[in-house]
Amino acid sequence: MWLAAASSPWLGAVFCLLILSVIARIYRAIRWAPIASAGLDPSRRFGGRDRAAVFSRAGARCERHSLLFGRCKETEKLHADHVHPHSKGGSTTIANGQVLCSRHNKQKAARIPFNWELRRLEKHRASYFPAGDSATVVRRAS
Repeated sequence: MWLAAASSPWLGAVFCLLILSVIARIYRAIRWAPIASAGLDPSRRFGGRDRAAVFSRAGARCERHSLLFGRCKETEKLHADHVHPHSKGGSTTIANGQVLCSRHNKQKAARIPFNWELRRLEKHRASYFPAGDSATVVRRAS
């Protein structure tokens, strides 16, 4: 196996990416184990008031930002979603809520965002959140 990877640079690159992917998954599992094992919030769904607050802060528009095209333009089929997934220990609070269209919600799934992704989201939120609302994401309410 290793000899085949060494003989072709493309195969060697794919092999290295596979190894890096496995290492990243192991790191994330170890890094987030304390939060995920702390127990789940008893409420998984956003209640009426919390859901309305999450939608109004986002201007009833998907909050997904791409590197090339900016913020998603979708205003229909929106979901109130947890930034840090409920299944991974995230709290069901307004501070951990975001609005995503159905496409981006399925794409995100139950993935835990990296800290740099949260900082990027907070930076983008500052441009469209109402004045006085905090753009900070709180993974787990204490």
